[in-house]
Amino acid sequence: MRQVAIAVMMLGASSCAVVGPSCIERRQSGHVATLNGSVAAGGVARHAVTYAIEGSQNDVHLTWPGQLAAAPPRLAFYATRATCEAFDPAAPLGPCAILGRGGWADGQIATTLIVTNGRGNPDVLGMPPVYTIWVVGDPDVPSTYAMDITWFFGPDC
Repeated sequence: MRQVAIAVMMLGASSCAVVGPSCIERRQSGHVATLNGSVAAGGVARHAVTYAIEGSQNDVHLTWPGQLAAAPPRLAFYATRATCEAFDPAAPLGPCAILGRGGWADGQIATTLIVTNGRGNPDVLGMPPVYTIWVVGDPDVPSTYAMDITWFFGPDC
């Protein structure tokens, strides 16, 4: 038993990577785009986004002024297929089916919207892979917003 322990320690010390890279070390990510905009009170803004095929998901990090306030502007962000022409959050059907959602929902704020496609996930966006992000404004106040989009591939550690 002692000989096995010594052998394992020697292999580990010699950098043979018997165990392999850690879960965190196998993760990959990169920047896709940064989008900024404004939306009128009760209005809707639209952004076409080219999906970064390097990853198995695109993470859309959402920020807007006052989002951490006690009564924040209630912006909602939805991802749909690019073929969606007139998004209605009350009836998201066909090409306007919701692929990802973030922002204000039921009294909570989700600061990340995730879109998955390819590389281990079903290809739902077509070729070239493009999706649309719809920003639905607060019913009472106009707002500005920013979306920082990154791609991710690897294990969930």
